[in-house]
Amino acid sequence: MRIVLYGAGGPVAEAAIAALEVRHELRLCDIRPPDELHPARRDDPDGSRARWWPDRPARRDHEFRRVDVTDPDQVMAAAEGMDAVVNLTVVRPDPVMAFRVNLMGAFNVMEAAVAHGIRRVVHTGPEVIIDHYWHDFDISVEAPPRPGTNLYLLTKHLGHEAVRSFAETHDLDVVALYFHVFQPADAPERLPGASPFLVSWADTGRAFQAAVEAPPMPRPFETFIITGDLPHGRFESAKAKRLLGWHPQDRFAGHWQRSGSRARI
Repeated sequence: MRIVLYGAGGPVAEAAIAALEVRHELRLCDIRPPDELHPARRDDPDGSRARWWPDRPARRDHEFRRVDVTDPDQVMAAAEGMDAVVNLTVVRPDPVMAFRVNLMGAFNVMEAAVAHGIRRVVHTGPEVIIDHYWHDFDISVEAPPRPGTNLYLLTKHLGHEAVRSFAETHDLDVVALYFHVFQPADAPERLPGASPFLVSWADTGRAFQAAVEAPPMPRPFETFIITGDLPHGRFESAKAKRLLGWHPQDRFAGHWQRSGSRARI
């Protein structure tokens, strides 16, 4: 398949590209050229964050286009001739750009998909089933979204609703993936603040591969929790296993089990 990735310069894109490029032709789009460091790395002089960043394996050369997702003409041109779309764009702290990228950027991406007859779109976020369900268990992706007043969650949720509206109106085949915390599978200890909504970078990439290659969805817009099989029992990825055929391979057992001890009930 020919796949266009918007927001191809971030860490999640690294994981997605590593999995998708094995079988697919990619067009990478970002506001930064590929040889420019992502701000999270540029502002990390001591390398303290680097251990949580996905490895960048040697990869094939891919077509790159410098695209501002808030520019509808650039987004439209980048989608020409593609079979699927993956939208990874996001802005968190800026109160203006968060709306322009998370909401209007998503609108532009969906408008381009419709114009070019692209039915399979993979959208990301937001994890609006976390904050207000934090003390609950067995939370499925069908739980009512509760973005609250958080800038990131609210703007991404508005973009999410725009994507859903496009999908239902134009009978598309949209897969929306919910992530929260990422970590290398072989990390020696838990990421500070790691939650029971945790997935490895390798499993993240496999989720995008599954989302692109999965058969048609039951409904035009389907959402999925992407998390490892963790012992907490709070968030479950049964729907992703059932419809996408995605099964997490990394369980971070070393984070939750004590060696040489027996569990007590």
